[in-house]
Amino acid sequence: MTVLRLEDYVAAGETYYVGRRTETVKFVGRLHTHDDFAELTWIEYGALLHVVNGTRRLLEAGDVAFIRADDVHLFRPVPGRSFAQVSVSFPSETLRALEARYFGPKDWAWSAGGLPVTHRLDSVRLQRLTEMTSVLVSGPAGRLQLERFLLELLCDLVGRQTGDGLPVWLTEAITRLADDPIALAEGVAGLAELAGRSREHVNRVIQASTGQTATAMINQLRLNRAAALLRMTDRPIASVASECGIPSLSHFYRLFNERFKATPRHYRMASTVSGQRPVGSGVSSAADS
Repeated sequence: MTVLRLEDYVAAGETYYVGRRTETVKFVGRLHTHDDFAELTWIEYGALLHVVNGTRRLLEAGDVAFIRADDVHLFRPVPGRSFAQVSVSFPSETLRALEARYFGPKDWAWSAGGLPVTHRLDSVRLQRLTEMTSVLVSGPAGRLQLERFLLELLCDLVGRQTGDGLPVWLTEAITRLADDPIALAEGVAGLAELAGRSREHVNRVIQASTGQTATAMINQLRLNRAAALLRMTDRPIASVASECGIPSLSHFYRLFNERFKATPRHYRMASTVSGQRPVGSGVSSAADS
């Protein structure tokens, strides 16, 4: 088995290495481990076989694998399948620093034991990852650029999780829903369309996994968006409520008050630069609208 070192890939003064290969480049995978670096690798299109820790895993477009230094692995082409693979290799010490500062064991993508964590990105997030990587390779390969790249990716993957036990197809659909105001306004119907399932099936899966209805989960996403619009725009409260898919102003006030313990108006006022964090509950009035 081969043991790889990061210094064999990075130039003097650089912190990380970014590589990309396609089916046009012939290669023979070598079973190896890493002496001092971790790796983030993903499939832009097509498929590759990942043999890791004695297990064979098929990685397809959008799959991102978080490989630890001590994982024993190799990649092999899949007969008859094209592919494009991108990898970012960087010091293990960077992971230790990020984990200590920002993450607990439950949220850590490079968690210990078993097989490396793999996430499936939808086309929107995969395109975003491609854009982030273009920025990463265009500037100096320093630690600041590396940590910005990793934290942006980890915030996207970890910070937006919607609940334990949800299947990948539903998690991806919920993530897309949160970024799509039109689908968010459509509610369960919009989520079902993004997921490619029936409304009834989506609601059953959410209830079984989280104990709440699909409508309740979507309302949380709507209120998150409403809170952001109230903080960062001057749009009328009625307009914010309608854009977030809760056109009934009285219903919007009730839900918002339950979630943030303040009326939308008081929340906005408290969120100004000179304001205080919203505390307590408010009573809606004509002045709030």
